Amino acid sequence: MFEYFRYIVETNKYFRNIKTIIMKRKTEKQIISLTNRSRNGKKYPVILGLVIALSLLNINTSLAQFQYGIKAGIGGTCQSELLQLADNNNIMLGYSLGFNTKYRLSDGFAIQSGLEYAQKGRKIDEANLDLTEKLHYLHLPVRAEFSAGEKAGFKNGQRIYFAAGPYVSYLIDADGKKDGANFDLKDNTKDFDLGLSLEIGFEFPVFTSNSLQLGLNYDMGFLNVYKNETDLNNKMAVLSLGFFF
Repeated sequence: MFEYFRYIVETNKYFRNIKTIIMKRKTEKQIISLTNRSRNGKKYPVILGLVIALSLLNINTSLAQFQYGIKAGIGGTCQSELLQLADNNNIMLGYSLGFNTKYRLSDGFAIQSGLEYAQKGRKIDEANLDLTEKLHYLHLPVRAEFSAGEKAGFKNGQRIYFAAGPYVSYLIDADGKKDGANFDLKDNTKDFDLGLSLEIGFEFPVFTSNSLQLGLNYDMGFLNVYKNETDLNNKMAVLSLGFFF
């Protein structure tokens, strides 16, 4: 009787081992098949790219700081020939208002950008001509910011900065007034403006994690403003105040 039960147990173990081997080989075949499909579908480069991108993102996130805020400026605007800084004969009041962002990559380097409303144009006040032309733009600058804090002798998070980069503007509306009569200027004005944007200023912290920026901005346009006039480019210099949250 004992030998009979022993035979049954050993037989049962034998069949369980066979079943385990079969399931193992089936699983191996499934893995090989899945691997082959991944290779044929070229999923490995995609997965590898995602892994690398996520790794770089984790590294950069620990080093970089993203800030956003609001910014307003007021100053003078005019139109003059290409590469001429300004024309004192047609300066008028100009201003800007909008949102700004900053992505700090290191202690002394950051990328500035933002979306602003900017009023540019010119004013001619002569004996036989009283002309005002106002151009309303959506203004998008992208500037590289270089700054110095403690290394320049500043303390408590204060820093001086200089930023430079291109800008692109889209014309929203344009209107004018000549000798007291209003007129529409949009059809005669080009839709886009492109140029160089510069800024120099001082930044200092306020409250716990906020900061203020007091800056001097200058924009030099590279494209002709009007469709039927040549050698007239936008120029604008404003004193700005920005607040970063």
